[in-house]
Amino acid sequence: MGSPALTISGSDPVLAPSPPLPPLPPKDTVLSLRTGKVRPFAGVKISSAINKQPRQGRVQLTSFGFVGDERDFFMHQGPDNAVHQYDPRHYEEWKKILPDRDHRFKIGAFGENISTRHLSETNLCIGDKFRLGPDAIIQVTMPRQPCYKLNHRFEYKKMSSLAQSTGNTGWLYCTIQDGLVQEGDDMELIERLNPTWSVRRVQHYLYKDGSNMEAIAEIIALPGLGQELVELLEQRLLAGAEDMSGRLQGDITVPWRSYKLVEKTPLTPRIQKFVFNAEDTDIEAEDLQFGRFPHVRVKFGPDKKYTRAYSVVSGDMKSFELGIAKDDNSRGGSLYLHDYMNIGHTLKVAKGHNAPKKQNDQYRFGTKRHIFILGGIGVTAFLSEIKTLVKESAQVETTVYARSEGQRLRVADVVPPASNSTDREAIIYCCGPTSLLEACRTHTKQLGYPKSHTHFEEFGGAATGTGDPFEAEIKATGKVLQIPGEKSLLQVLNEAGFDLDSSCLVGNCGSLMVNHCKGDIIHQGVALDDEQKETSMLSCVSRGKGRITVDC
Repeated sequence: MGSPALTISGSDPVLAPSPPLPPLPPKDTVLSLRTGKVRPFAGVKISSAINKQPRQGRVQLTSFGFVGDERDFFMHQGPDNAVHQYDPRHYEEWKKILPDRDHRFKIGAFGENISTRHLSETNLCIGDKFRLGPDAIIQVTMPRQPCYKLNHRFEYKKMSSLAQSTGNTGWLYCTIQDGLVQEGDDMELIERLNPTWSVRRVQHYLYKDGSNMEAIAEIIALPGLGQELVELLEQRLLAGAEDMSGRLQGDITVPWRSYKLVEKTPLTPRIQKFVFNAEDTDIEAEDLQFGRFPHVRVKFGPDKKYTRAYSVVSGDMKSFELGIAKDDNSRGGSLYLHDYMNIGHTLKVAKGHNAPKKQNDQYRFGTKRHIFILGGIGVTAFLSEIKTLVKESAQVETTVYARSEGQRLRVADVVPPASNSTDREAIIYCCGPTSLLEACRTHTKQLGYPKSHTHFEEFGGAATGTGDPFEAEIKATGKVLQIPGEKSLLQVLNEAGFDLDSSCLVGNCGSLMVNHCKGDIIHQGVALDDEQKETSMLSCVSRGKGRITVDC
């Protein structure tokens, strides 16, 4: 089908002086086409589909966007938000503005569906119609309004405000005509309805001159303007400029804070004490204290490449102590902390969020026996709980097994049968290597212990995602990937072009969750509850049996 001739319509605005006309963009090419599923952010209890993955081959574009693409916020699930485009040239600007985060600024970081070489907020106008690929037609509806999720995406609490003030937000389209689209397709302007109203000019009155009601009224009347923006601006005419702080900041602050190492002391040949102080001590009271089983997530190393979770021995979010064992078989985290982290060095810290809810104290302290099964450095996970129980005169049982003396722990010798009395039976706590955790999980389940009476903590590099080989079929394409024993599903997915954002890599954060559609899963990690395990798996640490089907 041939492209129709370019049509330019519309009249000059009534505003004076008349602005210069935006240039007409040249015929362009799709550099990247991406879709994404709603996933949790690492370290906070929010979700987003911003982490979009590249799509190969032709992808169907419908009135609600590309097949396989999701949007978390219900206001963004309408047809006026079908496609998000971002100018990749902005990423070079961001690297200059935030050089310490330059490794994050690459195509796809803003959650865009498509990228091209020449289109930008300055040469696009509201209502512009484009032919995308051989058949699809899309129309510019509005600038993207940045929200607080960008703050979490880039781990910078002012990111959404910066995006808004610079205008480097990208823009949205609706779909006028469905079609198949792929990377390398042409994208060509076929009609311009509002030649004086560029996306950048609309942003000016939307964010910088928001009280110019004459301009607001004219924007509302623009053909092709998205209904979401129409309603927002109509309300502005009635009540004045809206409060943007909720959209830009949200109800959840960025969890990562900067901490300096102030003490590093060897405790044994393999364990060192690390004490960190917050560089910014202005921490809200509700954020200061840890939960029942205190732990933190830390980012450190070159480009903050390592993300690990560690139990807190003592302290609060202003200053806390960690006890970290050096593991020569680790993926580099403990080795880096022991060998390269020195006094004065800094890292990023977020308070752990996956600790179990606190039990009713009367029930907790009324329980007859508290049995702690701890392997090596795993004792740090429950030090706070042990201190609390001892203070309340609860019965705490400890037995030391010295491996150096040939002693070996058998879980069956330590865990008693479950009692029929729900208020007096034992509570089992376990932290240590994977073999110990799995043995304790299996045994307590066989004995009929309720979930409320077992607590398992698993941090660091215990789970690696390796094991028996299996096959993973990708639901969207039918392609079958071979997962060898020495690689995780995450590694193979990334090698296949899915470009999944990695975080802790040991199943603590949940950011690498994928939908599990068919087949048996060997679940690892602690980020998913039993209900989530019915439909999801952690690609970084969990494995399939035989063949499974996943939706990434």
